Amino acid sequence: MSREDNKAAGETRLSPAETEPEIRLYGEDETGNGTGLRDLAGLVIAASLFGLALLIYSDAASYPVRRSYAQFGPEIFPFIIAAGIVVLACITAVTAWRGGFEARDKLNLAGLGWIVAAICAEILMLYSGTGFILASTVLFALAARAFGQTTHLLNFAIGATMSTLLFLLFRYALGLALPNGPLERAIDQLLR
Repeated sequence: MSREDNKAAGETRLSPAETEPEIRLYGEDETGNGTGLRDLAGLVIAASLFGLALLIYSDAASYPVRRSYAQFGPEIFPFIIAAGIVVLACITAVTAWRGGFEARDKLNLAGLGWIVAAICAEILMLYSGTGFILASTVLFALAARAFGQTTHLLNFAIGATMSTLLFLLFRYALGLALPNGPLERAIDQLLR
């Protein structure tokens, strides 16, 4: 019996989808409709992905060949990664050309400025000999500010704690060398 027949018979039966409201959690992904317009930013991202794949491929082509009984060695993995990036670039290009991407929010220039400042500050601090811990602390605090966090002292405290733990993990658990500064040298003296 169709819905029209139900109405004619005087009874109304609704499907469960019509009676129950759709419940969504805050921040849950939604599938939206594309804008239908060609997306220049999406095409630039696709071109960048193609460029990255080309860079990985050209770098991998210079690796020495280590053949084993399987007829290939670990040098095959960069080629596989480059091929995967090409697939993603093609999907991105087609979606951008067809206008399948949703409209994006307006660019947050202030947040972008804080991120650029964070990266520049870390690079300058590492080259000036400040060391990994202090440079990464500043990076964390400025990046947190870019995302709207205004509790600056707390940001620095969290950044310092995380940077110190990462330094200890990389230096003493993994045996990797990180840029040294006065703080790192003091920690090395304490832990010897």
